[in-house]
Amino acid sequence: MGKTRVPSDTGRNPSESAAVDRAAEPPIQSGNAVLVDGSTIGIKSLHADDRDRLIAFFDSLSMESRRRRFFSALPRLEGPLLDRLLDIDQTATIALVAERDGEIVGVGRANRIPDLHNGAVAEVAFVVRDRLQGLGIGTLLLEGLASRARVVGIASFVAATQADNGSMLRVFRNAGYRAVIKRDPEDASLINISFPIEEDETSRTARRARERSAARASLRPLLRPKSIAVIGVSRNTLSTGRRVVQELIRKGFTGSVFPVNPNADAIEGLTSYASIASVTRSTGKPIDLAVIAVPAESALRVAQECADAGARSLLVLSAGFAETGPEGRDRQGQLLEIVRGSGMRLIGPNCLGVITTDDLISMHAVFTDLAVGPGSIALMSQSGAVAIAIARLATQRGIGLSALVSVGNKADVSGNDLLEYWDQDDTTRVITLYLESFGNPRKFARLAREVSLHKPIVAIKAARSPEGSRAAASHTGALVAPDSTVDALFEQAGVLRVDEPGELLSVAHALEYLPLPKGRRVAVVGNAGGLAILTADALARQHLALAELLPDTVAQLQSIAPPNAALHNPVDLTANVPLEVLHEATLLVAGDAGVDAIVVVHVSVRDDDPRTVMAMLDQLVATSEKPIVSVFGTTPSSAPSSAPGSEPRTTDSGVHRVLWTTSPREAALVVERMVTRAEWLQSYEEVETPIETDALDRIRTIVATALRKSADDGWLSPTAAFEIMQLAGVHVAGPVHVSDADQAVAVASAVGYPVSIKAASPTMLHRSDLGAVRIGLLDDDDVMSAYQSMVRALGDEMRGAFVQPMAKTGVEVIMGIKNDERFGSLVLIGAGGRNAEIWRDTSIHLAPLGRRAAIEMIHSLRSYPLLTGFRGESPSDQESLVDALLRLGQLAAEIPEIAEMDVNPIIVHPAGVTAVDVKIRLTPNRNPINDELRRIGA
Repeated sequence: MGKTRVPSDTGRNPSESAAVDRAAEPPIQSGNAVLVDGSTIGIKSLHADDRDRLIAFFDSLSMESRRRRFFSALPRLEGPLLDRLLDIDQTATIALVAERDGEIVGVGRANRIPDLHNGAVAEVAFVVRDRLQGLGIGTLLLEGLASRARVVGIASFVAATQADNGSMLRVFRNAGYRAVIKRDPEDASLINISFPIEEDETSRTARRARERSAARASLRPLLRPKSIAVIGVSRNTLSTGRRVVQELIRKGFTGSVFPVNPNADAIEGLTSYASIASVTRSTGKPIDLAVIAVPAESALRVAQECADAGARSLLVLSAGFAETGPEGRDRQGQLLEIVRGSGMRLIGPNCLGVITTDDLISMHAVFTDLAVGPGSIALMSQSGAVAIAIARLATQRGIGLSALVSVGNKADVSGNDLLEYWDQDDTTRVITLYLESFGNPRKFARLAREVSLHKPIVAIKAARSPEGSRAAASHTGALVAPDSTVDALFEQAGVLRVDEPGELLSVAHALEYLPLPKGRRVAVVGNAGGLAILTADALARQHLALAELLPDTVAQLQSIAPPNAALHNPVDLTANVPLEVLHEATLLVAGDAGVDAIVVVHVSVRDDDPRTVMAMLDQLVATSEKPIVSVFGTTPSSAPSSAPGSEPRTTDSGVHRVLWTTSPREAALVVERMVTRAEWLQSYEEVETPIETDALDRIRTIVATALRKSADDGWLSPTAAFEIMQLAGVHVAGPVHVSDADQAVAVASAVGYPVSIKAASPTMLHRSDLGAVRIGLLDDDDVMSAYQSMVRALGDEMRGAFVQPMAKTGVEVIMGIKNDERFGSLVLIGAGGRNAEIWRDTSIHLAPLGRRAAIEMIHSLRSYPLLTGFRGESPSDQESLVDALLRLGQLAAEIPEIAEMDVNPIIVHPAGVTAVDVKIRLTPNRNPINDELRRIGA
């Protein structure tokens, strides 16, 4: 593998190109990625202090690999060639290394060619240690090089290789780039390769396919191991390690279990081993999963022993790591270094364990008895206690799980990894998450959106309170609370958010078996009038509509119902109605074309056997094309042994598909979340990019120039802010800067009255509160008086003023951008003007936007009726507002240097929109999104 020519000694591109402007961007940071066999590899920038490791790597290469990389079987790497290889600035020359166990196992390099397309072309090369070729390291290096190259203005790669170098040719073909591969016209033994490195749909699809395959392979030893060693199994039957062994045996793990205790010959009837190394020597092959249940002080030593013995993955149950403070964080960092250095994957530390219920595995690697039955709902929890609560509640309700993973401190394996795995897991139909934090929310948003297209995701996100959030510097910042950001992320990604374990299970169970409703019209049918009314109220609170039954449906109900039944929705068949009548009435209502979903309410007053009720509902659910959920007056635990609580999933009709709840509120929530999912699937759309490319380039130039000057803490001058808004295609009421009162009067007379005057300080917020803005000035005297008053109130802080014509009368709206360093850029719209923060009538969405999303954001505002022509006013131009919001979304996505942007107000009038005040704060983009590098542990 490798490029054939000695790297050229190229220097920095001397031209005044975009590449030079971006030279200050940081090099690719170190990270770990997954190979095709499921093991991991470290990827980092090559540095000058890697000299000795680079020489050792070269010495490890076979003569054939050296020949393919350098066109000759060089005996040693030394002298000028070595110096050139270590002469790296990550702009003109980009170099990455793959490493494992502290050794370099692969090198990738891209050298900019200054005289080709103004330095936009680079020559690429890579080579991988012989024994690791074919595992995807070359592809990872190519992805990383391309990612960095795009940042510094390189648009294309070229390479030359020998015609017999099939491994390198496969890397280029499999990467998904539009590569042109041709024989060298001067040397038939050479192949020339060239391709643009800008990602397109083909390369993204190829990369995502590799990523999914690698993620699944890496987690297989953790979730579906064939062999498990438990280290820390004492004679104490209540110890953590001993209980894990007990659970593995009791629940029928189909693989091999190896207790490790140097002071015992046998534990739980199994041979005990002195160390994991002795297990490996005995079996002749590495262990798939090593469970570590020793004190934290010993965990690092044991983890290293597992790495030395070739264990493929670790499950660290031990506490005493990052959750305990600085010392624990340092210990966790050392643990992760051991794991990453050896290519293992890790769940934990400080976790409950892992359960896989598939009969082919039946693995309960947990230290408490959880009678989790098989099912198709997968659960990931950051909290072991919450995982226990959900698992026991699932058992009580008769809901099975396909897997339970308690990730604890998430040092390595996270929710993102599990989304990748469960996305392809045939035994999992619904994914549930209990989250307290996000490791990489940007990646979560992308993955969750992909997975949600065909598998529902239901999540609890704890820590909703705003405490700890940093002070905001703009109206937009003040209006974007941490929890509203999470809501925006979930909404865009199609994740259904709930607040409690019971809701999580109920929504997941409904999505597991029930068809999605086609609308929001719900019918309530049952034998309990009061419970039906409570259910109707709960549905209304969830913004669901009570369906109006067709006359024919009402007539058919009348033919079977008791004389005193209420037959208009809610349908109350009265308490003593036979179960057969309830069954037939539900069928009739389900057949009504005006009904999208049905809630059955039932209170047992005739000693109905819950088993019979459940069987009836199971039959209805199995045959209905519309979702049917139920509200019972009996808790599952009080039902006979054949109902939920003991053998809840085995009935004459098979698995219980009906949702059993005693809470009308929970039943209504379930229906609403199902409706939300159906609407999300219908509204999935591509983003829109209405800003012209030339305009975007001019905006980037303004931003780059302003960042180099870095005045006023990043706040752009109003002139530059308005220019960006105008380039983006949004009409502005352009201001003119003045330095004194006489200039203000002259400009006002020129632009025409009425006008407004605003203090020019770019950092001043809440201008009206400070007396820094005057509007509706009608003549020269008004302007003179207003300017002089500002000078007296503000002094030097005023920094002159801006005079601008008054915008047309209309509805005041606020629009804005807030770039969250972890979540990415968010777009906000809401009720604007001086009281924006009081009304807090806003909608937030992650950038960029699609048209449907922009429309829904506007329609979701409580103040939306003002735009429709409220109380005789002329309707506002909503299409222009949608267009402006789409343009703001594109700005947020493509100009990540915009830290905050306030457009308040933007006036929406019958003939369009006019931005009256624009504030923009810039920060360098020190964290470019680098999803191309398939990092793990995020």
